[in-house]
Amino acid sequence: MQPTDHHDQFLTAGRWSERLIKPVARLDVPDSIRLLRDRPILFAGNHRSLFDVFATLAVLGRFQVSSRILIRADLVDSGATGVLLRRLGSIATSRTNRQEAEDSAVEALELGQTVSLMPEGRLVPPEERSASGVGPGRPGLSRIARRSGAAVIPVAFVGTDQVWPRGGVPRLGLPRPQVKIRFGEPMELTGDDDQANVDAFMAELGRLVSAHESAA
Repeated sequence: MQPTDHHDQFLTAGRWSERLIKPVARLDVPDSIRLLRDRPILFAGNHRSLFDVFATLAVLGRFQVSSRILIRADLVDSGATGVLLRRLGSIATSRTNRQEAEDSAVEALELGQTVSLMPEGRLVPPEERSASGVGPGRPGLSRIARRSGAAVIPVAFVGTDQVWPRGGVPRLGLPRPQVKIRFGEPMELTGDDDQANVDAFMAELGRLVSAHESAA
C-alpha cells in the first residue's frame, strides 16, 4: 500500500497539473489502464519533452495512481519543478549515484509503490530517434525490474514536444496541440542480459509510439 501522505500529495499535484495543461494542450488519454494488483509496477515511457513530467502527474492522477518518479538529479535539485519533484518523493539519479537511485526504486516497489521512469535517460532529439520514434534505452530499467520482480508497463508519449520543445520554452497559443498518451500491456524483463531486456522493451515501446503517432 502506498503511504497516504505521498499518495495524497501526488493526486493533488495531478489535479494542479491538469489545470496547468488545459490552456496549452489537449490531453488524449484512455478511459482506463490495466494494473496488476499482485505485482510491483514500473511505468516506463519515451522522453521527448519536460512536459512529459506534468503529463505523467496529470494522467496517473486521473486514475488515482501515485508513483515515485525516477528522474535526473539536475531537475530534482533546481527550480520550481525541483521543489515539486522533491515534495513528491522523486528519486534523483545521476552517473554518480546510480546504485543508490536503483536501490531506492527497488525499495519503493517492494513497499507496494509504483515507480515511473524514462529508460532513454534523457530528452531524445528527433535525429537520434529510431524509425519508430524512440531512442536507445539504458539497462537500469531491467536491473530494477529483475531485482524487484516488477512488471513493466510501456507508456507512449506523443506530441509533448509540440507543447514544450526540447531546449525551448512552453508554447502558448491556438490551436492547442494534442498530447496523446497510451499504455501498453505489462512486460516481463527476466533475462540475464539487462541490455537485451531493455532493447526488447524499447522495441515494444517504439511500436506503441509509432502506432499512435501515425494516427495522430
